Amino acid sequence: MKQLLFPLCLFFAFSNQAWSSDDHGHEPSPKYTEHNEQATHVEHDKHDEHEKHDAHGDDDKHAEHDEHETNHVTIAAEIAQKVGIKTTQAVAGTITKTVRAYGRLTLAADNIANITARFPGVVTNLYVNIGDKVEKGQRLAQVESNDSLQTYTLSAPISGVVQGRYVNVGETTSNAPLLLITNTTMLWAEVQIFPSARAQVKVGQAVTLKANDILYQGTIAHLLPAANGEAVVVARVRVDNVTDKFAPNDMLAAHIEIAHLDVPLVVANQALHSMRNQDVVFVKEGDRYELRPVTLGYRDDSHTQVLSGLEVGEQYVVENSYLIKADIEKSGAAHEH
Repeated sequence: MKQLLFPLCLFFAFSNQAWSSDDHGHEPSPKYTEHNEQATHVEHDKHDEHEKHDAHGDDDKHAEHDEHETNHVTIAAEIAQKVGIKTTQAVAGTITKTVRAYGRLTLAADNIANITARFPGVVTNLYVNIGDKVEKGQRLAQVESNDSLQTYTLSAPISGVVQGRYVNVGETTSNAPLLLITNTTMLWAEVQIFPSARAQVKVGQAVTLKANDILYQGTIAHLLPAANGEAVVVARVRVDNVTDKFAPNDMLAAHIEIAHLDVPLVVANQALHSMRNQDVVFVKEGDRYELRPVTLGYRDDSHTQVLSGLEVGEQYVVENSYLIKADIEKSGAAHEH
């Protein structure tokens, strides 16, 4: 058996050497070349298809991301009512253009009374004290005249409150006031108007005053130059203060109405929100609440003009709209994950 294996090994060795020598110096067969080219084309085609697939995958991801930006929520009517979501109709309206200014409340000159003695003498009686309310004609004090030795009475020239008492019983009077009475049932708001707004402010214009978080509606009664020579005009507004809501020297802010603009469409300011770098309102259609981008125009303290994005007659959320905003943001965040 070993004798047979040795010749066979020699035969295969010479055969392999012959095949190797035939390949050297010859071009590969055309069929082999064609096959390799086709294989190369197939590989390139597969690579291109893979790139296209990746590109489509990216597009699908972008489209999917866009779809995930939820623009609406659905809320059943009974739930909306329970949480206080209220809507109103988009309609035409008026935008009020205003000038903002500042000032303070002052006493009216004829509501201040300094009580003095008519003749020099000695105070024999005082009937009031600081903080007492008095009526016009009410007895305040008695003084005995130095000349006649007769006693005379001092009476209140106005109704009001005793704001100051500067004498005691037994003291001699002089030209100085004995008592001070003020009446705060009517005050003046003195509002400073700077040169930039002076041409727009007129007597008779409506004014909204705010002092101590209390609003008051009035009109400009006078425009006066500043007493100290400053380059401002003082607008005076009469303030009825029977209920004592205000006090002299209270600081105030004033919005003076200088123009009224009728516009085709307005929304309440509390309905507006900023989302995704744009101004939006939430429009109601049935149980569906949709985020609606809007373009805005003029604005006042209560309403804003809408130039586009909303139509007259559509219902938009005017109360508790922040609940809709939060729900849409929450839905969008859930989709992203």
